[in-house]
Amino acid sequence: MTYKANQRPLDALVPVALVLGVALVIVGVVWTFTLAPLVQGAELSEPVVIAGQQVTTKLLLSQKIFYLHVPVAVSSFAVMAFAAFWSIRLLMTGDRAFDVRAKTAMEVTLVFVAATMISGDLWTCFEWGVWWVWEPRLTTYFILTLLVIGYFILRNAIEDPERRARFSAVFCIVAFVDAPISFLITRLVPSSIHPVVFRTDSGLPPMMLIPFLLGLFGMLLMAFALTRIALAINARAAEVEELKARLEEQDAQAQRAAAQEALDRLRAAGVRVSDSASSAHTPEVVGSNPDSERSVAAPDSPSKEV
Repeated sequence: MTYKANQRPLDALVPVALVLGVALVIVGVVWTFTLAPLVQGAELSEPVVIAGQQVTTKLLLSQKIFYLHVPVAVSSFAVMAFAAFWSIRLLMTGDRAFDVRAKTAMEVTLVFVAATMISGDLWTCFEWGVWWVWEPRLTTYFILTLLVIGYFILRNAIEDPERRARFSAVFCIVAFVDAPISFLITRLVPSSIHPVVFRTDSGLPPMMLIPFLLGLFGMLLMAFALTRIALAINARAAEVEELKARLEEQDAQAQRAAAQEALDRLRAAGVRVSDSASSAHTPEVVGSNPDSERSVAAPDSPSKEV
């Protein structure tokens, strides 16, 4: 009941956030493929005239992936931050409701991590001609992906709910340490071939920055809405499991009570049978019978002559 009372204000924003997020992402994608200019790439062997302009470098259409790839990756970091926060709250309070929230956030994180890896691999293939490069940003994010997957493997390996909640919380907090490392690796390792996206000068002209920001805010709103929807579903599932456990416990108690009652009846019946058997084998004390005494004494009495 406490969970429902605390979540109602945020749950009321879920439909608005979801619709607005989808709308922003759609507008950003349309802007990206219609108005955003292409990025200049490698030099061409000879100049080419495109739309009345002479082009000497290759225009990279694959750079359009950037407008969705980066917002999805940032959303995965944001949702995982909430998972780590709720894990800390679980360790501080011991409230199992925070375990449900952390698990839900990690589920949404897994979705965004998978989308990031897929879009990133497409970008890698188009930009660098290979599907994978052991580059610092890719390597750190790949480690993050393995850690998110390992979180669910750990949860499925532990049956006890209390131990599962504590161990998963600790693992989630440790795994989140890799998120800021992956986000800042392009600054920590300047030789990284990944560009630095968030800079003081933005690094993007307005026609490129606007669709990027639209996609970023839209994806964050979608992440928020998906997290709230998944949290409501998992909370109800947890309540159902708790009610099921209580019913099973009550049924087990009723069965134990019935068995104890039957055992008590059997013991009482056994005591009655034992008492009956004991009374049947006890010898009877024969009392004096006046008729018998007279019949025994009759031969000794003098006979009367007729």
